[in-house]
Amino acid sequence: MIRTLFILNPNAGKMQAKHNLFKLIDLFTKNKYEVTVFPTQDRLDATNIVKEKANEYDLIVCSGGDGTLNEVISGLMHHTNRPKLGYIPTGTTNDLATSLNLPKTCIKAAKKIIAGSSYYYDIGSLNDSYFTYIAAFGAFTKVSYTTSQKFKNALGRISYFLEGIKHLTEIKTYPIKIEYDHGVIEDDFVFGAVTNSTSIAGLFHLNSHDVILNDGLFEVLLIKSPKNAIELKNIIMGLLKQQYNDKYVTFFQASHLKITSDSNIPWIIDGENGGTQRDVTISNNHKGIEFIL
Repeated sequence: MIRTLFILNPNAGKMQAKHNLFKLIDLFTKNKYEVTVFPTQDRLDATNIVKEKANEYDLIVCSGGDGTLNEVISGLMHHTNRPKLGYIPTGTTNDLATSLNLPKTCIKAAKKIIAGSSYYYDIGSLNDSYFTYIAAFGAFTKVSYTTSQKFKNALGRISYFLEGIKHLTEIKTYPIKIEYDHGVIEDDFVFGAVTNSTSIAGLFHLNSHDVILNDGLFEVLLIKSPKNAIELKNIIMGLLKQQYNDKYVTFFQASHLKITSDSNIPWIIDGENGGTQRDVTISNNHKGIEFIL
C-alpha cells in the first residue's frame, strides 16, 4: 500500500474536490493507496501538517488552489527526504496546473497521479519564504489577495479584472536595484515578477518555448514606469499578446537575484500576501520537489 496524506482545501474554487471526496478516496483506495484525509481549516494548516507528518507518508496529494499548493510545498521544503507530491488543482486560476498541463477536473487529475511518473520541479525561495511559481511586486499584485473567495468562485478569472479596476489609481513606481547572475539593473519599475510558470494569474502567458520548469532558472519580467495611463494600457495589452515593448519591458532569466529599494515594497507569493520587504534575496532550489504527473 502507498501511504498517502490527502490534503484538501474544502473552500478552494467551486469546492469541486469537496463534492467529489468519496469518489476520490474510493479511486485511490482501489489502486492500493492507504489514504489519510486532512481538510484544512485555517491559513498555514497545510504547511504545519506537512512539517509534522510528511516523513510518515510515501505520497502527499494536495487538492486546492495555488495558495494551498504553496503551503504544502513550503512544508515539504523543511524536510531533507521529501515524499512525492501529487496535485489536484481546484482553485480559481491554477497557474501551475496550466504550466504542468494537468487536467482541470479532480477525478481526471487523480487518475493522472495514479498512472503518473516522476517530474522534478524547481522551487523558489524569497528570504525565509518559498514560492512555487511566482513572486511579484507592484501594479495589480494586491488584486490576487484582496479579491474575496466568494467573488472568485462566482466569476472566476474575470473577478481579477474587476478587482484590478479598483486599484488603477494606486499604481506606484519603485526605484529598485536588481543584482543577478549576469549583471545589475537600476531603474524605476511599476511591476516585477520572478516566475517559474507559463501562466500568471491565468491572464498573462509566457511563451512555453522560453520556459523550462526544472532548468534551475527563473523567468524575470520587469515593467518600467509608463508616462501615462495610455502607455500603461498599451504595455498590458502587449503582455496579453506576448508582445514585449523593449522600451518598457525587460525580460531575462536568472537563478539568483538580490533586489533592494529605499522603501518597503509589497510582494505577493503564489497569489498570497507576501508582506512588505525592502531587501529581498531570491534563489532557485533546483529540482526541489518531485511531482507525480
